[in-house]
Amino acid sequence: MKLRISQLSTAPPLTSLPADLTGHAVTLDLSHTDAAQRAAATDLARELLDRGAARIVISGSAA
Repeated sequence: MKLRISQLSTAPPLTSLPADLTGHAVTLDLSHTDAAQRAAATDLARELLDRGAARIVISGSAA
């Protein structure tokens, strides 16, 4: 499951995801985000883990 976060997003990314992510690997694509959205990715990752995601992969982030 790939979750793309972009500067043009108008809805929070979690609203379109199922409440139960048990066993899913989720990729957070941060390639089109600004600094504030990247900073919020930590909270987003925590929420995904709380929903049961088995693994979170972060791609497209600035090193």
